[in-house]
Amino acid sequence: MEQSKMKIILLAVCGWLFQANTDAQNCLSPTLEHGYLVPEQLSYQHLSDLSYGCDPGLKSSAGSWWGVIKCENGKWSQTPLCIDLRDCFAPEVSHAEPVQPVQTSYPSNSSVTFACDKGYEFETDWQEAVCVDGEWMLPVCSRKASACDAPVHVAHTVIKQPYRSAFDLHEKVEYECKKGYELIGQKISYCMVKVWTREPQCVLEEPRPSPAEPAQPVRYCTGYPMIENGDVVEQEDGVTLEVQCAYLYKRLGPLKVTCVNGQWSELPVCKAPCKLDQSAVDFRKREYMTHGEQESFNCTDHSRVNVTCDNGRAYYTGCGWNEW
Repeated sequence: MEQSKMKIILLAVCGWLFQANTDAQNCLSPTLEHGYLVPEQLSYQHLSDLSYGCDPGLKSSAGSWWGVIKCENGKWSQTPLCIDLRDCFAPEVSHAEPVQPVQTSYPSNSSVTFACDKGYEFETDWQEAVCVDGEWMLPVCSRKASACDAPVHVAHTVIKQPYRSAFDLHEKVEYECKKGYELIGQKISYCMVKVWTREPQCVLEEPRPSPAEPAQPVRYCTGYPMIENGDVVEQEDGVTLEVQCAYLYKRLGPLKVTCVNGQWSELPVCKAPCKLDQSAVDFRKREYMTHGEQESFNCTDHSRVNVTCDNGRAYYTGCGWNEW
């Protein structure tokens, strides 16, 4: 019985593979100037390889006098091409993109201008790739000293921006929780000289009281809720508590808390302010910034510094400093 089931499964798989192969399209013979195809046919089967050779004094995209391409569902893996030995195929530079659309090939002494990816800068004194007798002289993009690595993994989240290995100073990323989880903290994180401002957390959503369930008097819950760096004040209705954060602390979450079925509704958090370093910056007599604030100030040498406050920690960039 088991052997019969196995035969049926194998037959089904073989039939599916045969059908998939049958549905794939063949490729028409490609056009090639100054060269020849082996074998030369009107069409070629899906997944078949085709070799081509170049006339004397010419080279293929492989850099030699011959090349190989593959038929992939009606399309060739690349266009066969034969060019002069002194010419160059389109250049590639690590961590950079060409400023203008590239050509298939370039004659000797041609140049292509590149721009480094974000988080990288030119290490060389030139920004152009130059074709010299069939070889490219390429610029080099190296990672900036102030760049940040890709943000660390945060459970149950995704980042809305595409993945990159490096991010520029002051670039930001935005986090989003998967379904069934709620975000705690700031959804935006900033690159501040090699380090990211504090990333959020995504925690499992707790069942919320149904709107149909009425709030009960405060006494039905055991004791007032504890809120770090904050306090609660019972309102005259005897049903609601109002949250007050300590001086300069910033409340994140609901202002009012109620007792429902013996449990407190969602509690807010109080985020700490940042004390500003007065040693090298003119803060206009300001001593503190509140959580989440971002502002630019004059330095004592007339340059500018950017400051971001993140729950008690101030991040400074500018004024000739990296981070302090």
